[in-house]
Amino acid sequence: MKYVPVYYLHDKIMRFSLLLILVFVVTGCGSAVPPVPTRSAVELRQTQVALQGLPTVPPAPTELSRPTPTPAPPVDLVELLKLTDDDPRAMGDPNAPVLMIEFTDYECPFCARFVSESRPRIVREFVETGVVRLVVRDFPLTSIHPSALLAAGVAHCAAAQGQFWPVYEMLFQTHNVEWGGVPNRDRDVLIELAGKLGVDTAQLRACLDDPATEATIIAEVETATRLGINSTPNFIINGRIVRGAFPFESFASLIRRLAELP
Repeated sequence: MKYVPVYYLHDKIMRFSLLLILVFVVTGCGSAVPPVPTRSAVELRQTQVALQGLPTVPPAPTELSRPTPTPAPPVDLVELLKLTDDDPRAMGDPNAPVLMIEFTDYECPFCARFVSESRPRIVREFVETGVVRLVVRDFPLTSIHPSALLAAGVAHCAAAQGQFWPVYEMLFQTHNVEWGGVPNRDRDVLIELAGKLGVDTAQLRACLDDPATEATIIAEVETATRLGINSTPNFIINGRIVRGAFPFESFASLIRRLAELP
């Protein structure tokens, strides 16, 4: 029997593990719940990317970069997610043929990618034309993003003043530039930035201090988890779960199919 050095086997195992990670970690931030005693290699890599701002892995092959919807949750989304026609965290015709719910984390680099690359065209080509109703719900990954819950609270409180969308945009644009990862410092920074957008800062501080605000966000995360949401960005599009910050054309293809557009 031929002797194989232990260090050679170890090297082979490490190379194979890295290959698996490159294949699977491409489009989303890691799971928020529940914490487990040990983490897989994929979860550790996601945490490393999120916390250190490391470069993302090369794009996946075309066949892996298409959204693969999972079956629709057999539940009443309108009731569970408290959707209303005048929802301050929604845009588009309430009667649009496609309902797209975005579950986001303001410290997630993949969410920022969706917001900067795919979302503008979705809004322009489908929301503003009455095809898509776009709704945002919170899913802060508190285990890897220390200020995510705070940022969600700022967005939530801004929504109460009718200022959700400007603050939503600001949070993604200024993350890792003016705030990020240090809640005690980030609180005052985010309040100041929101104030520059016209948000009443006294009301914002009172809203952030209210325990009901955090409780509402945590309840939203728990509801999303029951629906099958487990990372960010995740989407429920006409009841189908789509996971990842896919290119615009991938979303567009699914939207056209659901809306029966040519």
